[in-house]
Amino acid sequence: MRKHIVSVVIVNYNGKNLLKIILESIKKSSFKRYETVVVDNNSADGSQEFIRKNYKNVKLVENKENLGYSGINSALKYCNGKYILFLNNDMEIEKDCIKKLVGALEDKSVGMAAPKLINYYNKSIISGGTWLSRAFYNGHIKGNKKSKNKVIPYLGVGMIRKKIVDAYGYLFDPDYFIYGEDVDLGLRVRLLGKKVTFVSDAVAYHMHAATTAQNIKSSKATYLMERNLLISFFKNVPLSRIFLYLPYALLFRVSAMIRDIACLNFSGFFARIKAVLWIVFNFHKILSKRKKTRMHNKSTARFFTGVFSEKYLYKKKFIV
Repeated sequence: MRKHIVSVVIVNYNGKNLLKIILESIKKSSFKRYETVVVDNNSADGSQEFIRKNYKNVKLVENKENLGYSGINSALKYCNGKYILFLNNDMEIEKDCIKKLVGALEDKSVGMAAPKLINYYNKSIISGGTWLSRAFYNGHIKGNKKSKNKVIPYLGVGMIRKKIVDAYGYLFDPDYFIYGEDVDLGLRVRLLGKKVTFVSDAVAYHMHAATTAQNIKSSKATYLMERNLLISFFKNVPLSRIFLYLPYALLFRVSAMIRDIACLNFSGFFARIKAVLWIVFNFHKILSKRKKTRMHNKSTARFFTGVFSEKYLYKKKFIV
């Protein structure tokens, strides 16, 4: 009999002051068949020693450099659970969160179960899930306490079947570093013919970029987001849909560049140009990624694109 059903994995970078909140909330979980793994991205604030001293039952994986959220892949060989619950270090979960997510994965059609995210500081700001446009821009849907379960395209935290992770050999694409890695993951779940489900009664509180906001400049964030979303577009989308959506996706990026110039945001403009140029000059790398992901494709083009929506892109009814 499997000792641990769930492997809880937390990525940390200079988050010593955050770790106690998330680790204590996990300890209070009503679901007890779990193990906890913390991946540290070469923190310089004493995070490693804090864990070794205060949480002896937590497995500590120490990366020799900051690998971003992709550093989570270092934990995979230490995960013994049937499911992997991946969380940020700037979070707190309610006691029934893990149990509710496990329950959602009893449905064999679900590949990943995502919690409802509530702002840690302002409890009135609630995410009701996510959206992904065919232009490959994305965001969170505004939610409330009555938000219902639904199928969503992706989420940056959640519980996933370990078999899905094993199929690809990684959780987050190691070349992404940060931003857009969750969109890519959600698309790869769809490629396997599985759904990502938003579980409204599995609640997690998020401090929202408490770590990344201190370490990533806005222009670099723009570059990484644009680059990574475009990689995911060419890496995962069925060929027939690439030809259909590409002019649309490029139109939105040209529009964003024009807006940057009009607002005198030249750093943002050049960041988008840099992202597009990266795609052009590294397209052979993307094709190599595509070959590997498409090997696992078990879905129809209709199923794969079934979660795309333009509703929130145009109505602006989402959380920025």
